[in-house]
Amino acid sequence: MRYFWAPILAGSAALHAVPATARDRDRPQNVSTAPGNLSDALSSLAIQTGISLGYAVPIPARKVKAVRGRMAPERALDRLLRGTGIRAVRIGPTTFRIVLDARAPVARPAPRSSPDPDRPAPDIVITGRKLPELLSRTAAPIAVYVPSDGGLPGAVTGEADAGRAIDGLLVAGRGAGADRAFIRGLADSPFNGFSQGTVSVQLDEGRITYDAPEPGLRLVDVARVEVLKGPQGPLYGTGALGGVYRVVTNRPVLGEYQGSATFSVSDVGAGGLGGSAEATVNAPLLPDLAALRVTAYSSLEGGWIDQGAFGGRSNQTRVMGGRASLRVVPADDWTVDVTIAGQRLDARNGGYVYRIAEDLARDGPPEPRYTAFRLAQARVAGTLGGVEIVAATSQSWQDQEDRYDLSSSQNALQLPGARMWRDRRAYRVFDQELRLSSLPGSRLSWTAGASYLSASTRATGQVEFADGARLPYFALHRGVAETAVFADGTYPVLPRLNVSAGFRLFRSSTDDERQEPSTPGSAARTLTGFTPNLSASYDLGETGIVYLRLASAFRPGGLDPGNAQTGRYRADEVRSLDIGTKIRSAGGRVALDASLYVVRWSDVQSDYLEPDGLIATRNAGDANVTGVELTATYRPDSRLEFSAGVTAQRARLTRAVGGADLPKDRRLPLAPDLAFRLSGARSFDLGGVTLKPSFAINVVGATRLSFDDGLDRRMPAYVDAHAGAMVDLKDLVVRLDVANILGLRADTYAYGNPFTVRALPQYTPLRPRTMTVAVTHDF
Repeated sequence: MRYFWAPILAGSAALHAVPATARDRDRPQNVSTAPGNLSDALSSLAIQTGISLGYAVPIPARKVKAVRGRMAPERALDRLLRGTGIRAVRIGPTTFRIVLDARAPVARPAPRSSPDPDRPAPDIVITGRKLPELLSRTAAPIAVYVPSDGGLPGAVTGEADAGRAIDGLLVAGRGAGADRAFIRGLADSPFNGFSQGTVSVQLDEGRITYDAPEPGLRLVDVARVEVLKGPQGPLYGTGALGGVYRVVTNRPVLGEYQGSATFSVSDVGAGGLGGSAEATVNAPLLPDLAALRVTAYSSLEGGWIDQGAFGGRSNQTRVMGGRASLRVVPADDWTVDVTIAGQRLDARNGGYVYRIAEDLARDGPPEPRYTAFRLAQARVAGTLGGVEIVAATSQSWQDQEDRYDLSSSQNALQLPGARMWRDRRAYRVFDQELRLSSLPGSRLSWTAGASYLSASTRATGQVEFADGARLPYFALHRGVAETAVFADGTYPVLPRLNVSAGFRLFRSSTDDERQEPSTPGSAARTLTGFTPNLSASYDLGETGIVYLRLASAFRPGGLDPGNAQTGRYRADEVRSLDIGTKIRSAGGRVALDASLYVVRWSDVQSDYLEPDGLIATRNAGDANVTGVELTATYRPDSRLEFSAGVTAQRARLTRAVGGADLPKDRRLPLAPDLAFRLSGARSFDLGGVTLKPSFAINVVGATRLSFDDGLDRRMPAYVDAHAGAMVDLKDLVVRLDVANILGLRADTYAYGNPFTVRALPQYTPLRPRTMTVAVTHDF
């Protein structure tokens, strides 16, 4: 029998559900589930008691009564499921499988191809704040993207796709493996220099980047992407100024054989063909003791840039990767997860042109790049003395190489005979955390712990000449170590009023060494800081919550060769205020998330271009970001859904370093004042076959490339429209997706080559109309 595990409904074991000891598994607990939808009640019960639920059948669309009192989790499940036609069967110390109750005189739940039109959307369990929480009840601006809900295979889905679906998440458009993300307008630079990113990129329990771009990870066999908006200093440390981008993978499932395979073909208008293949297998190794989950994927993305004598379709991209996860349950109260992963991305050429309105062509030789990423992670979790203990260790390796054409007479280096610049970087991040947390059901929900992070960056720049000679021109080495203690907790001070507070006390040391012809130098610095957060939320009952949140985050300073006085740039700090609400009404058919945010950004660190084209970092001044964010979902029944979002913000540099006058309307890089999205989908039952057409429209307002003089170039507003359809044949799922259906040539990123961008205008066009057909088979 095929079992559908539902992490979005119950925080299942695959998503790190909190285990309990054998002694405590039947311990009476305080339980309180509200009357309403069965799926929501099950989610709430799982959060409160720490149990994991797997589903062998769809959950019926039933209204259930409240379950309140002090009782064992199994008894609470029995009471909740009484008369629903399903029951819970214990398959582990804290794991239950939901099956049909043959004894109950009720109708069999509807099959997957015939959804109940009155069934509301289930709530989502998130773990981004170190504790399992219901998304609709979290007093913070958090959004979730589920890759399987999209029309594309995971092997060709990445951070940019999450950016189109999540309001406030902006991904720079240079290309996968070279992009940085920004959240809520906190954008410091369009250039990939050596400043720490404003968004902390996480994979499961570990940080995978420090000052590197996101490695272009494909979202294959991924449960969800959680985006925590606003400063996250207390829980995630330095660098999380704008927020956190966290990828949560599917974990091995004990006792079940599962698998899926997807194949796709694609055609880029005025470009080349492409395709992808991916497969996932989940296999139990020992009954109820160990399981292994293995994923492998490969994709070829067709190019569309004509490189003249060097050939057309030159920006073709190849990706190969895989992941293996092992889960072991050595005892009733302990879970061990080990993961290894790797991916290599090769782009044959950059995706920018010089004449966006005329053609998709560029003179000169190709500018290839590659990114190689590897990861090893381990997580041990258990309970001891009524407290959950989690120890997580992660090590990531990311190697990149970019090549830039220097053959143009207008290149900034002006070295006779120079042909190509070779930029090589090696990033390493080690992240370790030990934390204690309260068990579900506790009146005071809390987590506290200690962490250690070590990051290193080695970069070299080399000039290659037409005669084959090579000249080492630039070198950089950075080492960062950060130790911290942190705590966060929530307490109900009144029946409907919850107050949360947290802090992080950290010590960060940085050693920098930079060598270039103009200003070689080295420096070391230590920063001790304190980042607090405070929030309050008021429970509106079944309607939702309103909340207020104050938060902060830091970034340490470093070397600035352009600063003649100190040779350094200072640490910057972000402080923000959020006032928001999460409303659910009309039986769960309407969902509305709204937030007003005000951000003060002191001593903004920004990567900038030096006169010779090299990238350095400096303080640009102070900035303010004020905005309103609105996300709405309308789901009149389970077959029809519309989702819309709008972000209106003003992200401006308000004061230059030293109090110098600023040009009027100095915008932060790449941050639009207005962005809008609209999507919809409708399911049709055609005699056992489900047809689901869908559409998605994104409108991105006008932006500026940089606030540096000479590079403050305007990028006009544009529309990116997608359309698609899914056909579910039970044993086979076929998906069609058409991207950029309008065939627009919008300029998404006015930058490509740092050595010629000042002299030659550059444009990165929206990918031409692309059609993808994918076939998925589950087994």
